[in-house]
Amino acid sequence: MRAVPHLPLLWVALLVVTPAASWWVYAEGVDRIPAVLLVILVVLCALADLVLSRGLLERLTLETPELIRCTKGRELPVPLTLANHGAALPWLRYGLEIPADFRAEGEIVGRIEDLAAGKQRSFDYPLLPLRRGRFFLDRAHLETRSRFGLWLMRRTMPLVTEVRVYPDLHAERRRLSSVFLMRGNDGSHLVRQVGKGRDFEQLREYQPGDDYTDVDWKATARRRNPVTRTYQIERTQEVYVIVDHSRLSAREIRVPAANAPEDDWLHREDSAGGEWLVTTQLEKFLHCSLILASVAERQGDLFGFISFADKEDRFIRAKNGKGHYNLVRDALYTLEPKPVAPDFEQLMIALRQRLTRRALLVMLIDLSDPLTAEHFYQALPLINRQHLVLVNMVRPEAAHPLFSPQRIPGTTGEVYENLAGHFQWQELRETANKLRHLGVELGIPDHEELCAETVSQYLNVKKRQLI
Repeated sequence: MRAVPHLPLLWVALLVVTPAASWWVYAEGVDRIPAVLLVILVVLCALADLVLSRGLLERLTLETPELIRCTKGRELPVPLTLANHGAALPWLRYGLEIPADFRAEGEIVGRIEDLAAGKQRSFDYPLLPLRRGRFFLDRAHLETRSRFGLWLMRRTMPLVTEVRVYPDLHAERRRLSSVFLMRGNDGSHLVRQVGKGRDFEQLREYQPGDDYTDVDWKATARRRNPVTRTYQIERTQEVYVIVDHSRLSAREIRVPAANAPEDDWLHREDSAGGEWLVTTQLEKFLHCSLILASVAERQGDLFGFISFADKEDRFIRAKNGKGHYNLVRDALYTLEPKPVAPDFEQLMIALRQRLTRRALLVMLIDLSDPLTAEHFYQALPLINRQHLVLVNMVRPEAAHPLFSPQRIPGTTGEVYENLAGHFQWQELRETANKLRHLGVELGIPDHEELCAETVSQYLNVKKRQLI
């Protein structure tokens, strides 16, 4: 506990102690005695007040939840319960020591009037998280006046509160509202299914027009009549999102501040003001992963998550349900870019060992670097025959055709910039053509369209029964 002079003590020092000290210095003999006594009296009163007030805050307890979950950019009311097991306090001021990635909404320092002995107060301390991740509230600070009002008594109380800040998917869900309104194949809307399915349903007698490849010859021999196998549309499939958080995932995505929606906190994480709002490609990858998890759950599929950089670091087996979605969310909300090159060969070997059933692998990888794209192309044959692979990345800001209407040059410098962007766009097209020969589609949408493009690919695969 610490004590600092309160305003009444400062006024006493100014109006009483200072003149008395001057009297003491300039007076002679017995004339000094009243000044000395006056100074001693003030000092003794101040010390007595300090001694009598040392235990005022010792019997206060402050309770907070051990774990708080919230969303980036959404107000977080931190619940606090303050109990007074000691003497009554005329007033009490409080405040939390918050991380740099939080902002206090409203008053930073709160105040409680007339906290009686044996009473407790519950209230909220509103914060605004500005960055996703895992944070801790370590300390709270309390302050009240002493018994005579000459001192301010302050105490620091330790807290053990973990705050998990998850990505804000509000804007992405709004863009994909039509997807989230779908009722799946069992709803009231008729959805045409392409393909005959892969799950065996039953045996029946052969009928004219049945495909000869569906004839079960062993059953035909036993029954001495042609017998056909029938299949049903697969309802449950395994979908894995594989997120690369190596060095290229830290590539910046810039959006003009004037065009950004007010409630879209994606581009406000690392922004320092000005005319641009900045975030990273990894943020888009994580948003896309959670959106796809929600869609897969609505479609009745099993959803899994894998992250890697120079090695595979997080693997969650495909399952379904709200609890599993929360598990996936807890696995990805702390991911940050690592300054290492991706090791695709190690990833493919791990996938081949872990995934024995055919699955849809949605890979969110940046292949804008030709060397990285070549390494990925060389490692892909390890899994592309067993699994269906889709690759998506965010289109680099300058990667457009030379005469694209999105980038009309106005100066000579912009002409050269467009030419460099054209070469980058051409390299990505060549990479996409090479992957297409292995049966892998490479999507290069703009950052606003990444989630919609990925979800559309998934629904198209499911509709055509490709896995």
